[in-house]
Amino acid sequence: MTSTLYKNEIIKRGFFEYLRNAKRFSDKTIDCYEKAIWQWEDFSNKANLSNFNKTEAEKFKNWLKNKKKAKSQERISLSYCYDILRYLRVFFDWLSKQKGYKKKIDSLAIDYLHLTREETQIATQPREVETPTLEEIKTLIENIKGKSEVDIRDKALLSLFSLTGARISAVRTLSMKCFNREKLILYQDPKLKVETKHSKRIVSPLISCFYKESLTYFLEWFDYLEKQRNFKSDAPIFPMSKIENGEENLSYYNTGQVEPVFWKNSSSLRNIIKKRFEQAGIRYYHPHTFRHWFIKKIMELPLTEVQQKAISQSVGHEDIRTTFGSYGYGKIDENRQVEIIRGIDFERQSKETKLSLNEETIEQLAEKIKRKMKE
Repeated sequence: MTSTLYKNEIIKRGFFEYLRNAKRFSDKTIDCYEKAIWQWEDFSNKANLSNFNKTEAEKFKNWLKNKKKAKSQERISLSYCYDILRYLRVFFDWLSKQKGYKKKIDSLAIDYLHLTREETQIATQPREVETPTLEEIKTLIENIKGKSEVDIRDKALLSLFSLTGARISAVRTLSMKCFNREKLILYQDPKLKVETKHSKRIVSPLISCFYKESLTYFLEWFDYLEKQRNFKSDAPIFPMSKIENGEENLSYYNTGQVEPVFWKNSSSLRNIIKKRFEQAGIRYYHPHTFRHWFIKKIMELPLTEVQQKAISQSVGHEDIRTTFGSYGYGKIDENRQVEIIRGIDFERQSKETKLSLNEETIEQLAEKIKRKMKE
């Protein structure tokens, strides 16, 4: 390894340690910063990081915006560019304060790692998230007609997504003790080793008003594990499929049963869900779209401000604006937007407004007349 590469790796390691211990970022977030730095190294041919300057920042920005997607002639999105640039600004800002780099890196050059205002607007505008319809969710779940443990588990898994809007990482790490059967409350608690975003404790009452059968499917599965399989409190609610060796150990096959072992990552669960969509003959929606669907259904209800806050907390948000405003949750579907506008009787409401104003004017005149008469 050349001295430049070695020096770059050492300073990068110091930056990642800073993110982990000082900023307390998760490994997943740190990976985002690392990938952004890889982009810079790809552009600069792994040149010394101290070479960063205004000119190089401008060149990199143009290089990035013209970069093609893997195995495609299509350019990467502006939202991707926006994220890469914001991660790099943090890195080079930190680097400009480190010994041996302070005098070499112009901190003002970091500001050149910005898209134009128009590009930033495009990159950050909420994107319409396509979600399955209620009928598609019902079809997806009801299509699982098998009686094996794997079939019943998958039915319960999909049902829980529709009951809580929980993230897949949390669902994967739920243990039996995370669910209060009597109160129908799911505790997504990091103290119980549940992987939640930013390690938040999330209390989620199951909401079955949209699809009542989903609650039945989940409870039947939970009761089965507890009473017939004798799963202990630390066992997973959605355990791994049991795999056994085939003849002469030349292959492996799914037994249709489960074993009390947690999935190592969420990829396997995603593959299970994708397979169930294919079997139901429905286009695939990734697991997070169930969360969007859940919020959109909630938004159809006439909730008070306090009720909105409670719902917001149950999906793991501190601010109701995150739930009902950000990430596209609060954006009315474009077709629905047009439908609402078409349904407004502008002529009638305009007449009512004028009438209201006239009545108000008459009342004011009457008051003036009364005062004059008294005088």
